[in-house]
Amino acid sequence: MGTLGFRIITPDDNIVGRWRRAFVREGWRVAAAVPCPEEPAMSGAEVDLIEIGPDLCSTPEDLKRILDEREPVSAIVFGDQAKSSNKLIADLLEAGADDFVYKNIDERILVAKLKAHIRRLMPAISERSARATSSCGAIEVDRLRHSVKVQAAKGRRTEILNLTQRELDILTFLIDHEKQVVSRETMLERIWGEGAVDVYSECVDKHIESLRRKLGLCGKKIRTVYGAGYMFNGESPVK
Repeated sequence: MGTLGFRIITPDDNIVGRWRRAFVREGWRVAAAVPCPEEPAMSGAEVDLIEIGPDLCSTPEDLKRILDEREPVSAIVFGDQAKSSNKLIADLLEAGADDFVYKNIDERILVAKLKAHIRRLMPAISERSARATSSCGAIEVDRLRHSVKVQAAKGRRTEILNLTQRELDILTFLIDHEKQVVSRETMLERIWGEGAVDVYSECVDKHIESLRRKLGLCGKKIRTVYGAGYMFNGESPVK
């Protein structure tokens, strides 16, 4: 479940606090998302927990809109027991929710339900986590095939098969965090894991340099942000 994250979409800080603590104890990545389009995207596959209520998502139509905008790998809706009729719950499930729970659910039961849910989702999660595409489609990463397709001159597409595993991991991570500045330390921590303590940050620079060279014109989409790290901008033109 290392590539899976949970985003709790509710204006209720109490819910966010209780559920976040329960999820972190399981080793899960968690983000809160009070309606805020500037909230950084979480890399990898994502399960949304969306509250139904007047402050965020009041109708099945609202839920459809949120799912269309966010495209999570799965969505679980929650709400007040006294305000959630059987008809509303059925309509939400028809609108795309994968499950419905009451917001006063015991955290242990919620975690157990999520674990069961994850077991059913694992094939879809694995496939989705293995692919990454830049915003304008100029770069497509297929980790299962160890392949990268890039937009070349005059709209042609070229397949690159000679990236090392580290280069593939770095490219995927940068695409997943498109238009966000990512520090060398963050990449070391997230990509090298426990082995990061034995790696100098300059090692990231060497991999980036090699990655840019192999990507050709698309390598220019990886920008150096001096004093901060690197940023991938998929919308920068290929010339």
